[in-house]
Amino acid sequence: MPGCEAVTRGSLSLATIAGARLCRVVPLVMIAGAPACAEPPVVPVPVVEGPTEPGEPGSPAAWAHAIEFEGGVIMDAIATPDAVAPGDSLRVDVRVQGRADGLRIRAIAWPPRAGARQVAQGGVGAPPWEVPLDPRARVVEQPLALGAEAIAIPVPDPWFPPQLLVTLELLDGDRRVPAIAGPRREDGVAMLALVDVPARPPTVVAAPMPVPPVLDGRIDDPAWIAAEPWPLVHSLDGEPYDERPATVRLGWDAAALYVAAEITDPDIWSEYGRRDDPLWNQEVFELFVFGDAERRDYLELQVSPRGTVFDARFARYREGDEAWNGRWEAAVDLRGTLDDRRDHDEGWSAELAIPWAEICEHTEASCPPSPGQTLRINAFRFERPQGPQGDARPAVGLALAPPRVPDFHAPELAAVLELGGA
Repeated sequence: MPGCEAVTRGSLSLATIAGARLCRVVPLVMIAGAPACAEPPVVPVPVVEGPTEPGEPGSPAAWAHAIEFEGGVIMDAIATPDAVAPGDSLRVDVRVQGRADGLRIRAIAWPPRAGARQVAQGGVGAPPWEVPLDPRARVVEQPLALGAEAIAIPVPDPWFPPQLLVTLELLDGDRRVPAIAGPRREDGVAMLALVDVPARPPTVVAAPMPVPPVLDGRIDDPAWIAAEPWPLVHSLDGEPYDERPATVRLGWDAAALYVAAEITDPDIWSEYGRRDDPLWNQEVFELFVFGDAERRDYLELQVSPRGTVFDARFARYREGDEAWNGRWEAAVDLRGTLDDRRDHDEGWSAELAIPWAEICEHTEASCPPSPGQTLRINAFRFERPQGPQGDARPAVGLALAPPRVPDFHAPELAAVLELGGA
């Protein structure tokens, strides 16, 4: 049965060899995660700052972070770029020594939290737990060759975490040849590098809607079913919220911009019942329409599971008119019981229709709308979960495009919304 869970933590070791920046070495630290387990001894992989000239593996002049695999294959001269942008290709260079006959090399670009995860099952000495492949990871596999080896890994776009982790596996048929020396996970996967990924706004597409959706809170209109669901992720680090996921769909026609949110929530509640109540203090779905990335001329629209709405227009950053009541509309649909904190709900959904005339009056967006036109928006969800004993757990803020700062009014990293064509 599962026992303690260990989390890999990064320690940055920088070295320069022949003008190339080397990988950041990640020592592994085991941390007890379950009271039934004895805490295993802490045995980090040593971080050694070696000389800048290579020598024989194992000698004092060897590369500082060479990786040795079972059977004698050694990889060193590992180099990665300082940073890579979403949508670009990440190049990893290594030098291979030993043998290469029949072997393959597999490199993976991971979100760091997912790729560095380790779980010890059954206590110290138990077989390692296989880390599942994260859906955001990208895998490149190719035959192994002696000498210089270059691997190009595509970086997904969008990519929200501030870094990506590069791991490397050596394969002999279907068997993984474990790494036995150098920075590595307990399962024998080599840890090559942490690479910075500069923040960049994602682009999302609003589907054209030949027939406007019926505004009843249900995401069952044919146009919504055909529209792509965009996941909401943690607003600071871009990590998914697998426990209670949420998605947003976007659509448009000549009259309005349409937004549909589908939210998993086992405890649906909301106490506010009057328009412009401070809905953000409880559970709420929020939409910001910025027009552009400047901190001026934007709208903030909110709807709670109760169907209560809040709206405000802003001429400048956080200088808003909360007394303003727009002509936009919202509807919600509950899959559960509102305000019964003892039962188990499924969740709730919301639909919003914002007239273009209202958007263009209060933002920098231009009318009439047309296919290919872009503006800036962001969508947020505040989840305030209840603990097993009825206690309040910390609030969770989710975003369509993580602002990476605790400020939903920051438009710099808001999503670029493109109006799709037929």
